[in-house]
Amino acid sequence: MSGSGSRLPGDYEGNDRHKAEERAEARLSGTLAERFTSYVDTQGAAKSEVVRNALDEFLPDAEHTSYVAPQDPKLSKAYLALACEEKRILSIEEAKDELSESTFPSTGKEVIEDGVLRPLGETPFMAVQWGRLAVHPLTPKDDLEGGQGDV
Repeated sequence: MSGSGSRLPGDYEGNDRHKAEERAEARLSGTLAERFTSYVDTQGAAKSEVVRNALDEFLPDAEHTSYVAPQDPKLSKAYLALACEEKRILSIEEAKDELSESTFPSTGKEVIEDGVLRPLGETPFMAVQWGRLAVHPLTPKDDLEGGQGDV
């Protein structure tokens, strides 16, 4: 087996698209499968594109988010994980638990507090006082004049 059977013209070992892209597969069932099929059928959308768009919306990313976020990728990731459309107040412990479970799973909670939450508390996106965090609500970049929103 040569391994080149799935390559397109112009592909070669150094630029093989299968090695440069992450492949993900999922099985859908029940109402999620029905909603997915209905959306694809009514919108005439490609299944792969729908999945990519859904993942892009779900997974926080400072460079590709439609919300105003800190420029520092680590702080942006934390802010986007903690923020929602309304102001949110939670304890530092709750925030550390949430971030250690979802956003920074291989990072110790003290590192999250010192390296993420404290610096984020020095930005306009979050305030820290008396062991509690006030997380500023998400602001769509389009809401700002000119649509440019990195702070």
